[in-house]
Amino acid sequence: MKICVIIPTYNEEENIKILTPLLFEKFKLFKDFSFYLVFVDGNSSDETVKSIKLLQKTFSPIHLIEEGKKSGLGGAYIKGYQYAMENLQADYVVEMDADLQHNPADFPKLIEKIKNNYDLIIGSRYVKGGSVPAEWNHRRKLISYFGSLFARVVLRMTKIKDFTSGFRVIKVKGILDQIDFSKLKSKGFAYKMDILVRIFDLKGKICEVPITFGLRDRGTSKMEEKNFQDSLKVILEFAVERNKNFIKFIVVGFGGLFIDLLVSNIANIYTRSSVASTIAGSLAMIFTFTLNNLWSFNDRTKIQLKSLIPTFIFYAASSYVPIILRGYVITYIEKLYGETFLMFNLGMLIGITFGIVWNFTVYSKIIWKRK
Repeated sequence: MKICVIIPTYNEEENIKILTPLLFEKFKLFKDFSFYLVFVDGNSSDETVKSIKLLQKTFSPIHLIEEGKKSGLGGAYIKGYQYAMENLQADYVVEMDADLQHNPADFPKLIEKIKNNYDLIIGSRYVKGGSVPAEWNHRRKLISYFGSLFARVVLRMTKIKDFTSGFRVIKVKGILDQIDFSKLKSKGFAYKMDILVRIFDLKGKICEVPITFGLRDRGTSKMEEKNFQDSLKVILEFAVERNKNFIKFIVVGFGGLFIDLLVSNIANIYTRSSVASTIAGSLAMIFTFTLNNLWSFNDRTKIQLKSLIPTFIFYAASSYVPIILRGYVITYIEKLYGETFLMFNLGMLIGITFGIVWNFTVYSKIIWKRK
């Protein structure tokens, strides 16, 4: 089993002198694994490169990739990935910073999990036993924690606690080698989330192990400007891509809602409110079926008549569930508080809210289910 530890450097002359011997001591704990240490230097202005070359004479195997121009944190890791896969035929790669904020003492905990056949092992600050420096101010702690929380909720990846950890182990075969690095949305700090989301979408087996995240006390920070904006951009782009069917469904729903409210309020003048609701809901249902089939779920459009007819029948039957329920809700509310414009539309709102959840679940999971 070949494991390649990739460490980007930029003015880390003192840090790597401390980190390297500590890592090689940890390597000795795993007799069945072969370890390679790959430094990717971003054109350091100090003696980092010279120090790495001196370390190569003492420790083996150490590899050095020199960037002609600093390409950003994500760019450095991509070069490391490619080198590990193409030149070293690595089975796993390890991401780790050179600044000693990632404690080498935590290294064995991550490597040990390889035996459980995980595809991604995250050194996490936010699972039980993990921690961030007590010296961090409240603002930094809040940004770090709630940034991960925001990503978890928006991307519907709630089981993962630490989205921006830079201390990770990734399996190559079937996972890292399936990622097109040219399509990554960020070559900067947010590459971490980018890679994580892609592994998640590949159905990778993921776990988190607690780490103690330390303070940087020497060297030059690799934190780039506009990291927050970069991360937000990546999250929102993935959110749109991963929820494009739902977004289209909502747009179509607003069109159906306009028809629903217009017709129901007109019909309510001439007939009972529950009847008006049923008429309006039926017309809106026909409108939304057509657009959902042709646009919202256009990657799963049903065009053959033999499948279209039974699909519409099931669509109608399932769609009438919230419509019928809405009629009961309206009747119940009006019975309690009177038949007024406000009470009628309050019942409509409750029914519509339930209908959104019900309909999208049935449409996406049953009617237009992915093959």
